[in-house]
Amino acid sequence: MADFDGKIVVITGGSSGIGRASAVELAKRGAFVIAIGRNPAHLREAAALHKNIYAVKADLSNESAIEDAKNEILKLAKHFGSLDSKIYGFVHSAGVIYTEPFESFRKHELEEMFRVNVLSGFEIFRAILPLMRSGGSAVFVSSIDAFFGATDPPSSGYALTKGALVSLTSALASELGEKNIRVNAVIPGLIRTAMTEDFFSDEFTAQRKRFLSRVPLHRAGSADEVAKLVAFLLSEDASYISGDAIFIDGGYHAR
Repeated sequence: MADFDGKIVVITGGSSGIGRASAVELAKRGAFVIAIGRNPAHLREAAALHKNIYAVKADLSNESAIEDAKNEILKLAKHFGSLDSKIYGFVHSAGVIYTEPFESFRKHELEEMFRVNVLSGFEIFRAILPLMRSGGSAVFVSSIDAFFGATDPPSSGYALTKGALVSLTSALASELGEKNIRVNAVIPGLIRTAMTEDFFSDEFTAQRKRFLSRVPLHRAGSADEVAKLVAFLLSEDASYISGDAIFIDGGYHAR
């Protein structure tokens, strides 16, 4: 089990789903986790799961809230020690999805997805970068939709934002390598979380069975499984991995 003792890790979307599971996994391994989320109740639940999880409330669909979140993160980072406190890791797991055919996709929904799924991660990572003075690691949570599209139900806008994260990962790995900062992406398939829960209802039984028939392992994944991959990529066990986008989809991409 990789050692994160005393290391500060910032996680967007840390109050639910893959972000929360990653927060718990890293906290158990000794990290001080700054978890950003917009739902106060979910944040309290996440913080109650481990003493090393510290909650920051921010609605990342709001640009001014992104700025507030950056300031709060920097304050918390100093709280963990001296003014020289450093941040080791960053996980961008915040995400929203709107499903709509391309022809009728609403502009305000696309703009919200871009702010949450892409811009907030870009801005928060840039804000904490000066505190990653001894190197570190970042993981962006993308989606198989970045490679295969979302057709059932469709969401070209979501695929666009998740594809942007893969491109950003490659560019940042190249740019930040000289600072000894590694940047990778994880590409989850169908993971059962609050955001995907509707897809597990009776209404989507046919679509779900059709999708899982293409998954060699014939099941959905869990947030905990993705969290273990996130923790590995952040850790020194992955010290020579950077610029990669790693599928965790039960083999869906192999079909």
